[in-house]
Amino acid sequence: MRLSSTFTWALLFSTAALVSTAQNKGYSDCGGLLTDLSGRISNYIGPKTVCVWTIQMTPGLDVAMAIPGLNLTCLKEYVEIQDGPPGSASYGKICEGLGLTFRSSSNILTVKYTRKPDHPASSFDVYYYGEPEGSRGQGNC
Repeated sequence: MRLSSTFTWALLFSTAALVSTAQNKGYSDCGGLLTDLSGRISNYIGPKTVCVWTIQMTPGLDVAMAIPGLNLTCLKEYVEIQDGPPGSASYGKICEGLGLTFRSSSNILTVKYTRKPDHPASSFDVYYYGEPEGSRGQGNC
């Protein structure tokens, strides 16, 4: 049975939000290594213009990620999702969208936020959690 993309996003976001709020209040520093089974990355407000968060699950788990809404100033800031450690293949630079979902092909996923120095940081939240390898094809990204 193939699930619709709207249902898939709702399921992923609901699960990520439920798990992350139960275990993690959120991470808003400018980057770092995140090893919790689930969590939330919130926008960084400060002088740094590039923040890189690397999410690393235990072996056997992929990283599932949901961004409920992204509304950044496209010419001045963006989020980039990389499939693996920093410098890995990118899903692209994103500045806007609703119900964005991503899934790693391994136990590591990287989130990079970049903005121009003269531009204030916009608000965003990224929810993530570990999901067993091989559970693709059941409505997952």
